[in-house]
Amino acid sequence: MGLPDTVQVLEQCRIAPPTGSSISTTSLLLTFLDLPMLVLPPIERIFFYEFNHSKSHFMNTILPNIKHSLSLALQHYYPLAGSLTWSQEANTPKILYTIGDTVSLTVAECDHDFYHLAGYHARDDNDFHPLVPMFGRVNSSDKLFPVMALQVTLFPNKGICIGIKLNHAVADGRTSNQFMKLWASFCKLEGNHSLVATDSSLPLYDRSIVKDPKELEKKILKNMANANITRDTFKFLAMPSSVSARADPPVRATFVIGQSDVKKLKQWVLTRLNNKKEIPPQLHLSTFVLGCAYVWVCLIKTRWGADDVALSVDQEERFAFVFDCRSQLNPPVPTTYFGNCLGFSMVICNRKELLQEDGIAIAAELLGKKIQSIRNDPEEIWKPLASFYCGSVDREHMLGVAGSPKLNVYETDFGWGKPKKVEITSTGSSAVSLSEHPIEERALEIGLVLSKKEMDAFASLFENNLKTLPA
Repeated sequence: MGLPDTVQVLEQCRIAPPTGSSISTTSLLLTFLDLPMLVLPPIERIFFYEFNHSKSHFMNTILPNIKHSLSLALQHYYPLAGSLTWSQEANTPKILYTIGDTVSLTVAECDHDFYHLAGYHARDDNDFHPLVPMFGRVNSSDKLFPVMALQVTLFPNKGICIGIKLNHAVADGRTSNQFMKLWASFCKLEGNHSLVATDSSLPLYDRSIVKDPKELEKKILKNMANANITRDTFKFLAMPSSVSARADPPVRATFVIGQSDVKKLKQWVLTRLNNKKEIPPQLHLSTFVLGCAYVWVCLIKTRWGADDVALSVDQEERFAFVFDCRSQLNPPVPTTYFGNCLGFSMVICNRKELLQEDGIAIAAELLGKKIQSIRNDPEEIWKPLASFYCGSVDREHMLGVAGSPKLNVYETDFGWGKPKKVEITSTGSSAVSLSEHPIEERALEIGLVLSKKEMDAFASLFENNLKTLPA
């Protein structure tokens, strides 16, 4: 049975910051670091929590606290209750908050198998879409587009799922995660401000601290105009609806690279590079690099490894990733800065090289060198931004990354303990999601969405290759 038939909306409500808050009408212009995000899908993340209580207990005790704590969190993150717009007097789109603005909160009930959805095995990806909130209808003539939507889904006597959808042009994963943790802390401590909110942990809205020494805003706006994205044509670019159901629905699964796997991968890569006498000085071989290299090559082999034609063609494959650049800007930007502060980068490799026996080592070396160059040369942050909105992207031959183990999403505790499972639902087959493991330190969770046939092949490669690595 498909999940949409098992989800019932119990309540559709609007949550505002507390009445009497000292918040006035406020606008925040998008910066040159926000503008590239206008065409990206919204951030969609769902948190599964075990919750062994009845529906009546949830409705009478838990839900009022969820609503109250959300209101308190919005007092500090009030732009998330606002709208995205592009007014006549502004050079760029802006977030506009006016008194009375609210966030949509959907309350639902689901009788599907909670532990099936919160697992790591392959599951129908369409089953997750009803757990993700919708932005609702938008009056495009007003050109005021909602920033965020939330959903709480109860699995009676089994669990709770918290879902967030956030316009990526408004904030990055760090900002989104900080909001969720503040909301969760208020909920856990039943709204006790003194134990949660301190000046050092609250969002910073000062746009002047983000410098634009290369005048990238002008370049990006020019590129946007060339792509017919202007004030007059501005629309809900970043808000495509969730993937519609298909006759052959894709499946979603999560794979784990443990600490021992990372050690084996690192030693194997170093041995291979040493045999070729190609170990560059200070090669960056982090868990991120090794995990991404391994997954990238496994996916390439899944899709093309048995294709003789593919093996004979010189085809470039791309691996794209983002990185938090708050600490690398001049001057550095505080970690609590509200908005996007991400750099973009990419490595390119001939498919035939990745399909070689040393493919993982080749991929790891490329990624390690690229990250080291970003650390050594600030110019690496700016180069990709200047070409945003120029040309098209061949998604069939590019793999991207969403999320980061540094966000510590499994520390988001609403008072019911750590999440049993966290999923990024905005990724498709052209991206993988990354997070930390909830139990094993320095382990990496990798989420994928593939066809059932591809997922079975990938799982076999992923598991068997790790087993054959020397200890």
